[in-house]
Order: sequence, then structure tokens, then C-alpha cells
Amino acid sequence: MKYKTFILRLEDRSGHLLEVSKIISSHNANITRLSYNKVVDQHTVFIEVYADEKDIDDLSQELAERNYLLKDSSEEVDVLMTLQIIDIPGTVTNILQVFEKYDVNISYVNTQENNTSYQYCKIGLYAANSELIQKVLDEISTFCEITSINYDTQDKIIDNTVFYHNFAQEMKKTLSLTQKETNSFLNNSNKILQILEDKNENYFKTFNYIRKFANYTVDYKNDNFNPRISHKSLTDNTTIYMIEPPSGGNTYILESDNELLFVDSGFACYKDEMKRIFYELFPNFDNMNKKLILTHADMDHAGITDIFKDIYVSENTFINFKREHEGKKNFREENQLHEPYIKLDRIISKYEPPELIKLRILGNKTNEEEFEKIGDYNFKDLSFEVYESNGGHLKGEIILVEKDKKLVFTGDIFVNVKGFTQEQYDFNLLAPYLMGSVNTDSTKASQCRQILINKCKNYLLCPGHGEWIENN
Repeated sequence: MKYKTFILRLEDRSGHLLEVSKIISSHNANITRLSYNKVVDQHTVFIEVYADEKDIDDLSQELAERNYLLKDSSEEVDVLMTLQIIDIPGTVTNILQVFEKYDVNISYVNTQENNTSYQYCKIGLYAANSELIQKVLDEISTFCEITSINYDTQDKIIDNTVFYHNFAQEMKKTLSLTQKETNSFLNNSNKILQILEDKNENYFKTFNYIRKFANYTVDYKNDNFNPRISHKSLTDNTTIYMIEPPSGGNTYILESDNELLFVDSGFACYKDEMKRIFYELFPNFDNMNKKLILTHADMDHAGITDIFKDIYVSENTFINFKREHEGKKNFREENQLHEPYIKLDRIISKYEPPELIKLRILGNKTNEEEFEKIGDYNFKDLSFEVYESNGGHLKGEIILVEKDKKLVFTGDIFVNVKGFTQEQYDFNLLAPYLMGSVNTDSTKASQCRQILINKCKNYLLCPGHGEWIENN
């Protein structure tokens, strides 16, 4: 399969574009982009298609035989871009000098004042090849913001430049990013693309998945944040609550005698929405004693930490957070396949690592066995044994086992896919695609999961994602 852009001669009569479309369809080709501007050229249309190479060759031949084909995208390039120009003398002159320097022609200009300190200028350019347009874009962007670009070529150099630029501007607006964050976002998106290109994934799909990730966190903000909330009575004095957001990990809350124990805390970008729920569940929330245990250091489990004075973690998780504070790579980022996604995650979810002064170490792992007990933790009438795994999902991950009440918090060692809401299912498709795998070592992760399931028969499993389930 391949893309190809045709530049066609369009007759000035009703139905000719429909006729061309039918010809394209007859060769099993899908139109992925169409551009026509009668003001600029009433007889020229740019059509990009996607099809098997043989079908494209056959289509090219028929278009040529019908005398519709003017040229293909290997020659001239047309681009329409919008510049945000500071409204001071000399700016337009500087832009025109760049055009002259690289011998590109202006086919269209539209600009006017708008009672602000800048004005938007739409400029159509025509050049002998995409390399010239590339140089123009690079030089103009050093002194003038390019707010949008539309183009009529499939040439990869300009195609990627334009697509990346438009994508970056879209993400900047969607996520309210600074320019520095936008640059980092685009850089790491490109790194993910490079990884996935080795798997023959095209950049449209890759960037679409990144876009979905960003949009999910924004679309479910404020009044659209409606997590599934469940609760159970564990003892006469203790109740457990489960909050399942549409995206990100579960948050569990144990309540007993005006005290709360949280297990994991979700994405930081949902901090205000989650706090609203906390106050709805516990009207006296501000005056309650609150502590947090983190099963592992992933950002969708460790995002909300500012409301706690005491945060309990494994020693390896403490080391992970310490690295982040020092500007070093965390455990995830040591994996080259995971690093760019994690940096995107940090930007999208507004993550900041917990303050080190708040961290309390539950224990340390001394060998590489599947599970090793590293400590105990008591909450009122519940007694948890704390085990650290072999790090198959993430180094430092723990599970909490209450043997008397047959309760276990699994973190992401176990994820209840069958218990996902539709929103959770859709969101949880994104990370495995963009990271290759959510596990540091999938074989080790599978071994741990199997041990947990076998050892905890008839337990209530509280997974990192998805609703809780009786392990019968």
C-alpha cells in the first residue's frame, strides 16, 4: 500500500469531479486528501489517494489516457500557510526576502489588521520542489509563528514537516502547553513514530493514538468526569471504596473511625475532579487522617499526592521518585521503547513526583524471586502483608494482602480487562500500542500474575484497572 498525490486538470463543468472520484474508486483507491481553490486556479485539483501499488499504477495510466493528469507530486509544490505577524514595520519585508532567497513564487496573499498587536497573513507559495519549501518554513519559523499549513504534495519531507507542525499546534491548543512543552511533546511524539515505523506503522495512526490519549484526558474533565464508584463493607467498622476513572488507574479508599487509607491516586490532571468526589464521599474530609500507599510509580497511579502527609512506598519506588526529582531517568525511562511515551504522559497528565519528604519506605527487596515479603502495614482492624514482585510490570511494584479478610490490592500486576467500562477499554488500548508493551518484561509480568491468581483463590482482587472481582 502507498500514498500518491495527483495534480489533475479539472474541466469547468458540473459533475467532472464526481467523474474523477468514480474513476479513483474503480481502482480500489481511497481519497485521503483533496484540495481545490477556484480563486487561485479553476482548472487544477490536487488529490491524494491510498491504494496498492499496482492499483495506483493502473489509476495513473487511466488518468493519463483520459488527459486528466497534469503532473504527479514529484515536481512542483503548492503550499498555503498562515503566519502570525507582529504588526511592526519590516516584518512583511523580512518574509518576502526569504521567498526571494529561495526562489519561491507567491500565488495568494490575504492579510489585514485586526485591532491587535499582530495580524494573520495567509500566503500561497509555489516552488520547484519540496526541499525549497522546507528551507522557507525553517527560516521563517525562526522569526515568525506559522499557525497553520495546508499543502498539496505527498513528498515525504514536506509532508512530515507540515503534518508535525499542524499536530504540534493542535496539541498546544488542546493541552494549553507552553512552547517549551510543545517542542518536547513533538520531539517525543517523533521518537515514538521512529520506533513504530520499524513495525511498518504509518505516522497517521501513530499520531492519531497520541491525539486520542491527549483528548481523553481533556474530554473527561470537569462535569464530564464521571467515574464508576463502588463500595463494600469489609468489617463492622471498615468500608472500602473504589473509584474507576474513564482514563488512568483505580483509586481505592479504606474508611474506618474517621481515618482514610488510599491505595493509589490516579492521574494528576484529574486532581480537582477527584477531590470533588472525596468531599462528596467524606464531608469531613479536611479533618480526617489520610494516608496513601502507592502500588507502583506509574503516573496514572501516583498523580495525586499533594493532599497527603504520609505516602508509603517500596524502597525501589522511592528510588524511582528520587531520580525524577534529580532530573534523571526513572525506571520506565531506562527502557528506550517506553521513554518517549513516559515523557508525553508527564506533559499530558500534568504529573509532578511526590515530595520526597513525604515518602515512607515499607521495606526493600533482597532477591529476584517472583514475590518477596518486604513488610507489613496495619490499618485499624486490617493487617496487610506487603510483597514486592519481580518488577515484570515496573520495578518496585507491590501488592497488599489481607489474609483474614481475603483481600488483595494487585496494582497493575493484575488488570481486569473484562471489567472495563467502554471508556476504560478504549483508553487502555493506547499505551500498549505507543509503548510496545506496558510491561518492563512481559514474561516476568505473566509469571507474577499467574502466581498471584493461584495463591489468592477466593480473594477479592482489587486490580489496577477495571472493577474488582472474586477470584474463584
